Amino acid sequence: MRDTDKTIAQIFWSRVEENGDDTLFIYHVENDFPPYTHKGKKRLMSWNEVGKKVKNTGMGLMALGAGKGDRISIMSSTRPEWIIADLGLLSIGGETGSIYPNNLPGQAQYIINDLDSRFVFVDDYEKRDGLVGLKNKSPQLEKIITVGCDPGDDPICMSFEELMKLGEDNKEKYSRAFDDAVAAGNLSDIASYIYTSGTTGIPKGAVHRHEAITYTVCTGAAWFPIEPGYTDLSFLPMAHVFEQFAGPFLDIYRGDVKIAFARDMDTVANDFLFIKPDFTRTAPRLFEKIYSKVWSKIDILADYADDEFAKALDIAKKVTVAGPLEGVEPDTDTLRKFREINEHHFSEIRELVLGGNMKFFVAGGAPLSKEINEFFWCIGIPVYELYGMTETGGATTNVPGHVKLGTVGRSWPSFDWPGEHTRTDVTDEGEIIMKGPNVMVEYLNKPEETSESIRDGWMHSGDVAVIDDDGFFKITDRIKDIIITAGGKNVAPVKIESMLKEEPLISQAVVYGDQKKFLTALITLDDDELEEQAKDLKIKTRRYRELVKHPLIREKVKEIVTEKNGKLAKYETIKNFMILDRDLTIEDGYLTPTMKVKRKKVYQVYGDQLDGLYPRE
Repeated sequence: MRDTDKTIAQIFWSRVEENGDDTLFIYHVENDFPPYTHKGKKRLMSWNEVGKKVKNTGMGLMALGAGKGDRISIMSSTRPEWIIADLGLLSIGGETGSIYPNNLPGQAQYIINDLDSRFVFVDDYEKRDGLVGLKNKSPQLEKIITVGCDPGDDPICMSFEELMKLGEDNKEKYSRAFDDAVAAGNLSDIASYIYTSGTTGIPKGAVHRHEAITYTVCTGAAWFPIEPGYTDLSFLPMAHVFEQFAGPFLDIYRGDVKIAFARDMDTVANDFLFIKPDFTRTAPRLFEKIYSKVWSKIDILADYADDEFAKALDIAKKVTVAGPLEGVEPDTDTLRKFREINEHHFSEIRELVLGGNMKFFVAGGAPLSKEINEFFWCIGIPVYELYGMTETGGATTNVPGHVKLGTVGRSWPSFDWPGEHTRTDVTDEGEIIMKGPNVMVEYLNKPEETSESIRDGWMHSGDVAVIDDDGFFKITDRIKDIIITAGGKNVAPVKIESMLKEEPLISQAVVYGDQKKFLTALITLDDDELEEQAKDLKIKTRRYRELVKHPLIREKVKEIVTEKNGKLAKYETIKNFMILDRDLTIEDGYLTPTMKVKRKKVYQVYGDQLDGLYPRE
């Protein structure tokens, strides 16, 4: 059987047979010091070891009564157990329902009930206790399986270790049935329910077949510039389609890559230094953080003053961007200067910030600023920006040899895929539409929303784009986000917000002004950079709520807004702004689990204050 005809579970078991005792996972256990080590040795898990855990997990679930077609939820951070639980479930014909680890218990329960999940994996005490407290409202829930934490006293809970032991103890009874279930898997089987992050209301479960996963990993592996032996750092939530389809599963498909797991989202920056990965995927927020960090610490990182660094980037741009991406070859003197800069300065940045081995990033999940993307190319780390949705996986992408910064690439290349290919296009109104094996089957339990989104086989994205003469897509905005001013001008707020967030001081920006004479913005500030600015300005207080009201800080923000306005059309400029006395957070309901702003929620809560930025008629 060809790999393109296999489920991801069948592909995994083929790779276990091929790779045996080779390393698959690099992982961390709480209280490891240094991280990722135990008794002086790096924590590694071989293909065979992972395979044993996957089979024991699957047999343990079978012993609990799970089987083909059962839906089981995973609410965990990205860690080895997430992959093991998922592969164990998929191996027996089960279907995985993903829940973001930072969802509140009530949000998680909505998804568990929507899926009618009988079992759920959770990875800390707070999640465990939250779901235990709500169990009476989920009568179908039979077991809460705890990962990396004690199951506690409630009989509904059992530990992941207990589940695997249950499987091992019942090996004689279920081993053959497990193997038969793996063999019986089909590309048309349902594999995954990936929930939208909720920017527009109640999360919707996008139903994906095994075919969608196999298609993505097969075609993605054909263009990702990965070499055998590379290490991938996995840290985005596996509940996100980006990490689930283009992360560890793609690595497993290749079979020659080690997968390292970040300790936590908050430790990712340090984990780069411990793991020294070769590649990873991420959303724009990490790029913005790294960009800000480098500029704010450039004197320490590369022995540069700001103006010297800007000149070095200008030279690098002629070599790394204008040359390979735009066909403008640099002269000999520029090449010589770049080699010196790269060897003596940029290499230090790559080493001190990202561990020294990074070969490339893949970027997705939200629009990435062209300026920030260009910055990474300049310092020697290509970024391949792509576009996709929870409902479709990858739909367009830049690939090596075919990159245009400021775009999300061309229609997803279907290298090595023998069946129907992905097709991505735009309607006459500019809306992106997609068709192919990557597109979901439906929204679970939501026939009306399904029929609204999938029409004549085409998934309608709600995103607006233009396609240039070379076939590259440039996202301009979401249809529902477009602001129409009182003067009738259509404004794409995401572009303006991304420009503002290029500055280290700005954490979040939300543009406002539908049916208004001009635009205004709600702005929040980055804690670390705010503290640095306070030191430089000799402001005594270090409290966020006091600093954001300080006239010197407001003047700094005004300078940023004025500078960005100079790059915008007159009708796009920000004429006034407010600085919020707190940042926008997931916990407060202003951000989705993927860090996208819930614009409607912000307008609802702060609309009156934003209206106050306009003169009374």
